[in-house]
Amino acid sequence: MILDALMPSAPVMVANPALPPKGLMEGADAVRRLEQMRDSGYISSDEYARERQAIELAVQTVPTQPGMKASAAPQAAPAGAKPVQESKAAMKSGPQPAIHLASYKSEKQALNGWTQIKRAHGKILGKLEPEISKVDLGRKGIFLRLKVGPFASGDEAKKVCSQLKKSRQFCDPTVMGNG
Repeated sequence: MILDALMPSAPVMVANPALPPKGLMEGADAVRRLEQMRDSGYISSDEYARERQAIELAVQTVPTQPGMKASAAPQAAPAGAKPVQESKAAMKSGPQPAIHLASYKSEKQALNGWTQIKRAHGKILGKLEPEISKVDLGRKGIFLRLKVGPFASGDEAKKVCSQLKKSRQFCDPTVMGNG
């Protein structure tokens, strides 16, 4: 009963996995933590080997930045990024159904976030177009929302969100483009 209270079989909250390490030093720290968990008996040697291999792959892989649309000033956008006004959704009249996947404090974080989300959920997201839009949340500050779409309908966006949530990815139906 104590163990169930500490680690329930059906947790109320499930956290997303941690972001992969950025660079050699963060990778070394992650491997050190893995070694400590293995030595303490929290994970098996097989789990250690799989996690270490994933960390080494993440550190060695330089993520490519796919072309993205950003609502920030065009001169601040990295190479390959396009302003929102050029998106297919913006060319159509009015806002289009989309999904909100994450929020970030900087455009660089948003671009890296899209790379990671696309890598993890590429089969679900297919060839959807990403868009970054600014939102002012008052006291909390200004955030950049990563949205993906457009969808044919709001119901289609909700279905994709349902699939993403099963994979522990935050998702909320929204609109993109002129809205």
